[in-house]
Amino acid sequence: MAKKVVPLPPRRATPAKTISERQSRVAIRLGKQRYALDIKCPASVLLPEPEPASRLVETKFLRLRKPVALGECIDGWRVCWVGGWDRGKVFYVVMASRRVYVTHPK
Repeated sequence: MAKKVVPLPPRRATPAKTISERQSRVAIRLGKQRYALDIKCPASVLLPEPEPASRLVETKFLRLRKPVALGECIDGWRVCWVGGWDRGKVFYVVMASRRVYVTHPK
């Protein structure tokens, strides 16, 4: 049996829109309902950001005598992970981090 081909009409050329006339269409599906949203907003040109200094995150594990809370600062280091007491229940193990900015000479 031969396949049937349905000829489609040729597409009409649409005039190019300027940047300020563009819009976005968002399709949202909630259960069986489908909604289409047309979002129009004026476009703006974003300026390039200056190249920042490199940001590094240093981490280290601390063994403390007393428990600390998450997010607490100790000598410039912020507690980002709480491990709890070690096996001997002597030290409270936490991981602390801090950001270090490194500038590249040109």
